[in-house]
Amino acid sequence: MGIEISSYAGAMEALRHPELKQALYDAGMSVMSGALITLHGEDHRQRRVVEFGVFGRGFFRRYERDVFARTLAPLLEPCRAAGGTDLVELGYRVIMNLTADFAGIDRPIRDEEATDRLLGLVKTFSEGATLVHSTRAHAEVNGEVGAAMKRFDEVFFQPSKARRHALVDDVAAGRAGEEDLPRDVLTTLLRNTHRVALPEPVLRREIAFFLQAGAHSTANATTHSMHEIFTWLARRPSGARERLLDRPALLQRCVHESLRLHPASPVAWRKATADLQVDGKKVAAGERVTINLRAANRDPGVFGEDAERFDPERELPQNVWPFGLTFGYGTHACLGRDLDGGVTPKADAKPSSYQLGVVTLFVQALLRAGAAPIPDDPPSADANTLRSNWGRYPISLTPEETS
Repeated sequence: MGIEISSYAGAMEALRHPELKQALYDAGMSVMSGALITLHGEDHRQRRVVEFGVFGRGFFRRYERDVFARTLAPLLEPCRAAGGTDLVELGYRVIMNLTADFAGIDRPIRDEEATDRLLGLVKTFSEGATLVHSTRAHAEVNGEVGAAMKRFDEVFFQPSKARRHALVDDVAAGRAGEEDLPRDVLTTLLRNTHRVALPEPVLRREIAFFLQAGAHSTANATTHSMHEIFTWLARRPSGARERLLDRPALLQRCVHESLRLHPASPVAWRKATADLQVDGKKVAAGERVTINLRAANRDPGVFGEDAERFDPERELPQNVWPFGLTFGYGTHACLGRDLDGGVTPKADAKPSSYQLGVVTLFVQALLRAGAAPIPDDPPSADANTLRSNWGRYPISLTPEETS
């Protein structure tokens, strides 16, 4: 049994309650066992503190101004030359390469075969991690995950770990400087074994978790954002696309509004570690609390009577995030929130100082490339999950002009 919480205030209270433990991924332990998101209490705090060290000074600016542009260009260019692509597939390819860089997995970005191989593994990990919502036989999925994890270990994880071990040793011996070390999760964990010592299988799953979680949620967020923007622009006067591109803060609000309406997971599950009370309801130890994030993000008392509608210009109460609780709240809030969603700019901020987030930058690049839905080839939902994800989303693109 258990209780369900659907209000925004109740969801915030439950998400930050110290005696409610993560429970959504119990079915997906072939990928998630020992991963950060499944930990609780002091174990979670220690690992989170260490891994948060990746986000040092200048991290987000470097990703937005350098890493993302370098990742996107070689993947978007051939799609433009072809006149179109599947947005879901492109989203996975772009974000997977970006997430691999952040997680600490080496791969030659222009090697299409290596990208395809890693992409297949990441999709398998994603299906295993979200097994609770899968429409397929769970035993079959877990079998695929086991085979994928073995392949991941041999082809990607061990070579990446060995290279970082050598670099860490070089820095310790004075043969290299701090600037020679990659800024990623794997390097950070290898340098902090005195604080967080992870057995090899747990370390491998932790990196697989970061790789799939970032790629899966961000790629889906990009597709949802583009769909909402396509629909919104279709109702507006001619030239709306150009005006939107001239207003990056509004474009970011479009992405935030889509994130609010389409959280990566429609619910969060927690299990009580003691008898407690939350949202005015009593919960017994061991009982499950279902936090309905989709409903909380559409709470009319917070987002207005039209909370179900996409409106990037809606007025928000003070101290309410425009993306709602999509990135979670409290100790389990997503580490990559500012990387994906950016930071809402202050009213007097200059556009050159905006931190838009990689989803907004991706959407911006697609709109500039003339991205548009194809009326004769409509998108379709992903039939393998109960989550509201797109399975395919064909778009047309405008080829770049050559002089």
